[in-house]
Amino acid sequence: MDSTSKRRPYRSHKFPACDRCRRFKRRCTGGNPEEPCVLCSLQNIPCQFSFIPKTNSASRRASKRQDPASAHRQQPILQKSLPKVTRESPPANDVDSGRNGIASEYHASPDARNTRDISSMVVSPVITEDIQILEQYMSSRPSSMSVEADQRSTATPGKSVAYLKVPRGRKGLAIAENPGKRQKEILWQIMRPYANELVRLYFLEVHPAFPILDEQSFLELYEHGSDKISPALACEFFALTLTLWDHSDILKPFPKPDPEFIWNLAVEALQQDFLAPGLSTVYAVVLDMVGRPIFSVLGNTINNARTVALAQSLGLNRDPTHWKRSENEKALRIRLWWATLIHDRWSSFSHGIPPSITSKQYDVRVPVLGDLVTKDSQSEKRIQTSECFIHLCTLSVILGDVLPLVYDLKIDQQDIWRQISCLESNLDEWESSLPIYLQGTNAGYPTTVSGSSSLRVGYLSVRLLLCRIALHAASISGNLDRIESTQHHLSRLRKSAQAIVDYVCSLTKAQLQEFWLPYTAHHLILTVIILLRCTIESVDKNVAESCKLSLRKFWVKLQDAAENDGWDLASICISRCVGFVSKILDASSDSQKNNNNHTIENQPTNTTPLNPQAYQAGIHDNIPDLTGLVPDILPFSNPDLSFENQWGSLWDGLGWMGVDDLSSYEFNDGQFNLEGPI
Repeated sequence: MDSTSKRRPYRSHKFPACDRCRRFKRRCTGGNPEEPCVLCSLQNIPCQFSFIPKTNSASRRASKRQDPASAHRQQPILQKSLPKVTRESPPANDVDSGRNGIASEYHASPDARNTRDISSMVVSPVITEDIQILEQYMSSRPSSMSVEADQRSTATPGKSVAYLKVPRGRKGLAIAENPGKRQKEILWQIMRPYANELVRLYFLEVHPAFPILDEQSFLELYEHGSDKISPALACEFFALTLTLWDHSDILKPFPKPDPEFIWNLAVEALQQDFLAPGLSTVYAVVLDMVGRPIFSVLGNTINNARTVALAQSLGLNRDPTHWKRSENEKALRIRLWWATLIHDRWSSFSHGIPPSITSKQYDVRVPVLGDLVTKDSQSEKRIQTSECFIHLCTLSVILGDVLPLVYDLKIDQQDIWRQISCLESNLDEWESSLPIYLQGTNAGYPTTVSGSSSLRVGYLSVRLLLCRIALHAASISGNLDRIESTQHHLSRLRKSAQAIVDYVCSLTKAQLQEFWLPYTAHHLILTVIILLRCTIESVDKNVAESCKLSLRKFWVKLQDAAENDGWDLASICISRCVGFVSKILDASSDSQKNNNNHTIENQPTNTTPLNPQAYQAGIHDNIPDLTGLVPDILPFSNPDLSFENQWGSLWDGLGWMGVDDLSSYEFNDGQFNLEGPI
């Protein structure tokens, strides 16, 4: 009889009992985590096994006395177990580093229990130098810390990084042997017939524009079975690829799986992964936040903060250029950090949460082409998309300098104009540095680069944010030219919003199917808000009509993109704004007509312009509540505000003064390890 089918005793050494049965000294009937014993089944928890490696000198001596012929006979068996790679392979250490963080054996596997149970966490830089000295003094003894200094300047403070080995999970908390495995099995049953095509689409359309994975290592692991990839990462990967379903002629005839169900499986797997997080968790969350459609803004915001903390604890915020690691691993760390930073900055811009990453707390250089493009993928298209990602990184750096002007509660109003001028100059330099194929649809370049349209809208949105900051600064200044300055910046704000309208309206269906960051939806909403405000508050009839025409043009384009081109980002904007945009477009025309008639009847020919408060009165009666729109529009939101005080309070929540308050004042008074084992 097979020994595994017997009810084995508690003290069996060949088949040890699980931890819980050993604790209660019970006869254990299980054999592995997938087939739990009776006790663990009753408590609905997986069997956990703690193996203590034993060093046996006799076994070492026996291995040395092994027959050389016997060892030679075993060699072909080992060779047969190795995967056959048809294409040119990089050095072994490069392959291992590429798999680091995405392979299942890195994160939860019976074959790598030490990796599963132990993680590495950076030590405070305050004591890093002290640890290094102790390591040198006790170099002959084992240590739980791994320290290595930067080879360029070991004496420079802050250049050394130390890693401390810590338990990966919480002691006493039941954690799944392989987090996310159940969700992955369910997802795989649904996605298996289409998996190969979805993998191909991802590395064709998404990966070049947002290159965080090692393509060759991922494909090698996938070709040898989906179980080779971290379950949480696999779930997030296939959930993300659903946005590409309609891009394939092979997949179009088949019904598309329910995105909400697939994403819920991915989120469940990710939450389990966070109980014992590792590098694979960072990969999974970065893919999760790229995903569309957006089902939970609050969940994404929380995941962003957790990911930043995890990335920093793993030392991703430190420059690995001079570490004793393979070039492939260093490039992957750089790419993963910048993907984390991009999410942090643009999530902060869109969701109204101060960024978790500050510019003085990381020293990872901006990636270069060598970090993104391998020898096997040096095509012109891949180089262009890599340049697009590099410029997204540099634009995110500029955005990081803009955000303190939005979130800092104490801003030097005397110095703010210098900062605004410097930031505008940085944006001008950034735009002038763009190659011709990234300069927008008007550049006359015959081809489009995936991600370039998203990059352009992001750039125009940062411009819009700077104009809003400048308008606020002008509105609260005590200068004598306050009125003229405010009108000037209000005009710039309006033109910035109209620039986004013009660009979005020029996009083709092919461009709408490129890679887009999900934060674009919030940029579209912010543009609508600015146009709405300018429409209802402008005292110049021509300006108000111009804003209304831009808003109508924008709205028609969004509806067409959502209905005919399947652009889900437009659908998000429409769902937020549809109730009141149409009413404002109709009501603004009627109120202007009524107010103009009232002005002609009751005012002399040469008088001051009509009071904007009276102008708005006819509109506000027909506008629905904006509380459904406000929560996700930042950095200027307050979900408790109704429409009647929306336009002032929306900007006042973080110290912003509304333009309506300014207008009222004006017309009444005449006046934003260094490397370590991870």
